[in-house]
Amino acid sequence: QHREVWLTATWNEILRMSFDCVCISGERETLDLRLAGIELITLCSQVSCKAGIGAATNTARVGTNMEVVGGALRSVRAATTVGDKNQGSLCSAPIEPEVDQLRHIFFDLAFSKLVDFRTYLESFKGCNIHDTESPYVVDSVMTQVLTKLTGELSKLYECCKSDEMSPGSFKLRLDLFVEEDHKYESQLVNLLLVILDNADADKTSRYLNQVQRGCISMLRNMASNSSLQAFKALAKLSGDSMFVARETLRAGNSTDDDDSDDGYGEVLELEASKTVASAFDSGDMSSEAKIIVMCSVLTQYLKIHGLHNESGVNNISRKGRGIFRAKYDTLTRVMDSGLEATARVDMSLKDKSVIDSIWDKIIDAVKTLLLECLIDGYANNSKSILDIIALFLLHLPPRKYSTVGSILEKGANRAIEVAFGKNEDFDEHLTSADNIVEGAIDIFLACFMGLCQKMPSSPALKSMTGQILGGTIESSDWLTGNSSHQVRARHKLAL
Repeated sequence: QHREVWLTATWNEILRMSFDCVCISGERETLDLRLAGIELITLCSQVSCKAGIGAATNTARVGTNMEVVGGALRSVRAATTVGDKNQGSLCSAPIEPEVDQLRHIFFDLAFSKLVDFRTYLESFKGCNIHDTESPYVVDSVMTQVLTKLTGELSKLYECCKSDEMSPGSFKLRLDLFVEEDHKYESQLVNLLLVILDNADADKTSRYLNQVQRGCISMLRNMASNSSLQAFKALAKLSGDSMFVARETLRAGNSTDDDDSDDGYGEVLELEASKTVASAFDSGDMSSEAKIIVMCSVLTQYLKIHGLHNESGVNNISRKGRGIFRAKYDTLTRVMDSGLEATARVDMSLKDKSVIDSIWDKIIDAVKTLLLECLIDGYANNSKSILDIIALFLLHLPPRKYSTVGSILEKGANRAIEVAFGKNEDFDEHLTSADNIVEGAIDIFLACFMGLCQKMPSSPALKSMTGQILGGTIESSDWLTGNSSHQVRARHKLAL
């Protein structure tokens, strides 16, 4: 008992001194002390976590399975992870409950110093960083401290991602609503967001700085481990850049009345949106996590691209962002993995109530994609729309065919209207009329073929076929040599 008291007191004193070093005021002469304090606090956290510090030191051999032997490259055994042989024995070694409880106390004490440092960083908000007399100047020294911190936190997460910071299991739901809690994973994500707030980055820069790059990389690792907290943070960082083309964001000079600035910067928004998509490529991400994140992305998409207002005008915010252009690359990647995961989970469930509400969300998004796409979208995004329709129809369960049939019919009819130039906005886009017509024809064919494959007995097929062929035959424009885009569209559809 006496030894435990002594050990706890010593541990606390080490952490106190380390934290004082991190927060010490001064300029470059204090850098070494600050970096040492950061390293010691995170080292204490790694040592006291369940997996131990060895989990952060696993390094892989060269993937070519080659090694320099006697000055020449020689083939060696298959690539392995250094530490794999003894890691299992360490994890399987029995630990007495009293020792494990003490270890947990030590980890909590060490991690609480990282939370205290987050509070210290939050005090920078509202301070003038150009005020040299302020004790909270965000200078190059602090930037190096934050760079060191993000690197050490990455090692800490590798140690804790399967135990202390494991996302655990969760139930299917329609949105990425994650309650704020005091778990280590949530606290770590909040620390990363505060670090980004203090990254002292130039928001007009075309590149991320070291601190931003480290935070985004770490959030990517957490998201690949099915962390909904990390996905929530990335969604906050990305804003609407997942659905609006980057080159149009905040086009031109910013204005004084631009209140759409979220405080992060354009490039960081773009990288965060890319990270959301790339995390779906991870084999470690669970199907449930993919479904929940996909539903959250679709909810954000419907808010931005939906036509749910009385005026019937697309709801993309143009404030402070100049001329916009919708994009679907992130949405396509998310739906690719998300739809596959949804179909896989659907097959394993007997109670379809929750999964049906998820399918309804997906169907609503596809409906918006087909019926509420702006005219320019037929020219610029037809390939992405075709990919999404193909993925959607590939995984759609048969019980939803009847609901989707009417959407495909309406999507095909709207594509015909666009191709024939019946839409009142078409005259504004005569410079790209050919591209719009080509895209509209492609989307019509995707909807038409979808009906043929999933609902071959639908009466809509006969009516659309008669409308196209009959209108083309009855039209006399082709006899008079009229080569308008409407005539060319009719001929292409008929063929």
